[in-house]
Amino acid sequence: MFKCILAAVDDSDRTDRVIEVVSYLGRASRAAVHLVHADEAEAVYDQVVDLEDDQSAQGLVDHRLAQLRSEGVVANGEVIDVLHEDVAEAILTRAREFGADLIVLGPRHHNRFASLFGTSVSLEVALNSPTSVLLVT
Repeated sequence: MFKCILAAVDDSDRTDRVIEVVSYLGRASRAAVHLVHADEAEAVYDQVVDLEDDQSAQGLVDHRLAQLRSEGVVANGEVIDVLHEDVAEAILTRAREFGADLIVLGPRHHNRFASLFGTSVSLEVALNSPTSVLLVT
């Protein structure tokens, strides 16, 4: 079924469901799972402002890896430093590098007003992915 699953995780409630689905798929297909967490930054004038501290970002990945491994899933993961507007491209790049045959992520539910000011990472990934994408709600 799947050989390599890339899952994007963050500190939202959606990640619980993403991990649940990835754990099931990883065990069912004996796929390797690679977690990525975007440690986002914003460019403000001539400065880059980190939106999350490195220790928290790594702790989130470590916690989710421990959860998957305790369920018998072969998993590894990383924190990627990226500007907010480049998150989708970073996920797609990692998926290509790891040869992922499935990308799993939990879309944020933007209201119409919020969607006017930015693009959706899940939409950008789905539209530009070289492989299958599973959006978990």
